[in-house]
Amino acid sequence: MNLINTFKAGQRYMKLCPTDKQLAHSFPELKIINHIKTATQYLPPIVVGLLVWQYYMPVSIAVTAITILFTLSLPIQGIFWLGKRALSPLPLNLIDCYNQLQIKLIAKKIITENSIQDNKLTFEAFMKLINLAKLHLGDYFGQDDDTPPYNKD
Repeated sequence: MNLINTFKAGQRYMKLCPTDKQLAHSFPELKIINHIKTATQYLPPIVVGLLVWQYYMPVSIAVTAITILFTLSLPIQGIFWLGKRALSPLPLNLIDCYNQLQIKLIAKKIITENSIQDNKLTFEAFMKLINLAKLHLGDYFGQDDDTPPYNKD
């Protein structure tokens, strides 16, 4: 796996992840995506501020260049981390959730059993399944449809 494939996987994963606040507590990548988007929004003024700082203060150009390079590398590091996360296998506690969502989607005839690739249970495949479940089963896809939301006793 080379750096370019990991970086491209991170960009795909960033576009793929849902922006639900309910899922943000379970998946740290949703917070990372938010930080990357915020950083890319505020990076140009920060870089201009660093250049002005170098012009008016008696600071060496090397210190300013290193600071600017580090600042510009932060979103790239985040996207690279997302790529590593997208391609990493699911932990055991999420495999059960993946299988339950998969069974619900097969029962509703949204996906077929032949389209399933069991050998690649990655975070990217899980997010694709979550997006599909959100689209077809609604926002509360984790709950059963036949159980009432509360008891009337």
